[in-house]
Amino acid sequence: MKKSLVILSILVAGSTLFSSCNKKLKDDIKDLKQQVDELKKHNSELQEQVNGVENILGSNEPIIATTTFLDNTDATRTVLGTYKFKSANSSTQRMSNNGDGTYDIYIERFGDVEWYEGAWVAFTYNPTTKAVTNKRGGQYWNDEDPYYDNARYDENYITTGLTFNITVNSLNLATGDISLNVSASGTAAYTNAVYYYYIPNKGKPVSTTFSFAGKLKMFTQN
Repeated sequence: MKKSLVILSILVAGSTLFSSCNKKLKDDIKDLKQQVDELKKHNSELQEQVNGVENILGSNEPIIATTTFLDNTDATRTVLGTYKFKSANSSTQRMSNNGDGTYDIYIERFGDVEWYEGAWVAFTYNPTTKAVTNKRGGQYWNDEDPYYDNARYDENYITTGLTFNITVNSLNLATGDISLNVSASGTAAYTNAVYYYYIPNKGKPVSTTFSFAGKLKMFTQN
């Protein structure tokens, strides 16, 4: 009888201990799950902050530009740049209403905080006729070769040997959303006529292409 009572006491004690351990395990699992949920929430908030910073910097609206030109041995050199940085104001993405049905548009992205590398385009656009005039643009970079790190095109400056196409795929005047393609090239005659600082190699053909999709800010001059 005594032996049975001892065994029963052991079983009861064991059951109580097991129940206590089981409860503690459940509590630990619950705490762990709460920690995981908190980490997920924190990670989500951090990701939103990172995305916000990247979007401000322009990684969601980059310009990927390519310039090709001939060096002094007539070998083709290619400059490829991805430019993401932009200003917080309208300095690098603006649209100005000229009041005559046309808009002046300026877009630029740069690839370093010192603004040594980038690509840009500026033009006047008529949304009704789709006419693109007053075209300027180009790409600039920074490397160690002996050639000038700039390819600039301006139809108001020199047109001899210049081909300059800007295709506005879409433009929302209310929101500023715009999509466009840029393609410019200059023959040897063009680069001979242009100031040497604005082309990589004088007397040799050059071309630049890029596209852009992003949002413009309405700019009003005081």
